[in-house]
Amino acid sequence: MSARRWIWGVWILVLSCYVVPYGLLGQVQAWYGSFLFWCVVGVLVIVANVMITRSFRDEAPRDTAPRDTASRADELSAGGEKRP
Repeated sequence: MSARRWIWGVWILVLSCYVVPYGLLGQVQAWYGSFLFWCVVGVLVIVANVMITRSFRDEAPRDTAPRDTASRADELSAGGEKRP
């Protein structure tokens, strides 16, 4: 499923976090009805966020110039002080 569908799913879950406890479970006097629902929806939102971000990739830096790591290593001694 595409990320766009997962994002819409998260919005539906967020909306249901208001509608279900205050609408459908409004007459239930026990606190654990809504709490259980919110816990289940919280886990579902975490799963949806993982599914949305699974295709994210770390891009390579745009600077393609070679870095001079040898000269930097020569400047530092074992104690972390610069050599003269």
